[in-house]
Amino acid sequence: MLSPDQHNRPREGSSLVGALLDVKFERQVTPILVRWVYLAALVVVGFGVLFGLLWVWSFASWMGAAIWLAAPIVIGLGLVVLLVVRIACERVLASFRVRVPPPAPAPAPGPPVQYAPPPPPGR
Repeated sequence: MLSPDQHNRPREGSSLVGALLDVKFERQVTPILVRWVYLAALVVVGFGVLFGLLWVWSFASWMGAAIWLAAPIVIGLGLVVLLVVRIACERVLASFRVRVPPPAPAPAPGPPVQYAPPPPPGR
């Protein structure tokens, strides 16, 4: 049983399907999608670095051990790409988490206010 203050709150689940089917727009889809995009980038960059290191190994087998000096460059490029993707994901999340303050309540209706004209100068 839910307490009265939790009755109208959205569930705290983070499923993509649940967020897409939320017709009241109480949950945001963007943080879930950004999570998946970053995870996909992590996997792609990881495989790219692994492929790059295998490429360096294959060249080092017939060109000499000096080619292994390119291995830190491959790893560094992978980290830079991952850092750029992370910054882009955080930028997207920051732009979607901006909250607009609620509008000020309208003044209560009442009798119209009568303003007296200012007194003429010199009196």
